[in-house]
Amino acid sequence: MSDDRFRAFPQFDQPELSKHARSRQRFGDLLGSLFPASHFKERVAKALVEQRAVNLKELLESFEFHHRVRRRVRAPIVADLFCGHGLTGLIFAMAEKSVERVILVDKRRPPSFTKMHDIICELAPWVRDKVEYREQLVEAANLPAGTTVLAVHACGPRTDLAIETAAKCKGALALMPCCYRSAARPGPRVLLEALGTERAIDVDRTYRIERLGLQVDWASIPAAVTPMNRVLIGWRSQS
Repeated sequence: MSDDRFRAFPQFDQPELSKHARSRQRFGDLLGSLFPASHFKERVAKALVEQRAVNLKELLESFEFHHRVRRRVRAPIVADLFCGHGLTGLIFAMAEKSVERVILVDKRRPPSFTKMHDIICELAPWVRDKVEYREQLVEAANLPAGTTVLAVHACGPRTDLAIETAAKCKGALALMPCCYRSAARPGPRVLLEALGTERAIDVDRTYRIERLGLQVDWASIPAAVTPMNRVLIGWRSQS
């Protein structure tokens, strides 16, 4: 389902603001005023932008992704794979009371994580005891049963590896794929010809996720943030 409106930060639906949504600059004070301080979520975003902890594109990407998947994939344990600076996982730790533990996994912890983590913990001190950063290959991650798996712009085969990881721990998952031409499984030739590379690969992924016993839905974040904006959500029915 296509959804091109900003849900986490609706002010970016304004054309004069949405044109900045893909910016990889760290705007600092210039755009800090875009996030009114009246709401907790916006105070956090404003602090991250003003202190140059993350660029605007990646901030909007993570918050809009969280807004679209949160209700279906909440679980006591959430793992953010190929997480880089870990913002998506940190948002789950901050915003979801039912999330008791967040495991961030990447082969190298970037310096930006520490700055971002400290800013968020200053405003949301409960995050500090929830978050664990594992510097390891995702293939080596031994996640507890029932862990929800997240992967935001895990390039090519990394998205497929996230699906395999969710299969091992029998948890829900939410993915925003990118770099399709390097995907581990290109999908059936007839689908590639009929639907194009990106859609065909995600159709094939959808069938694989359903075979894990999960219901699947497609969503999207605004294309103003990124053209690779499709979100695959897989969750286990409560019935």
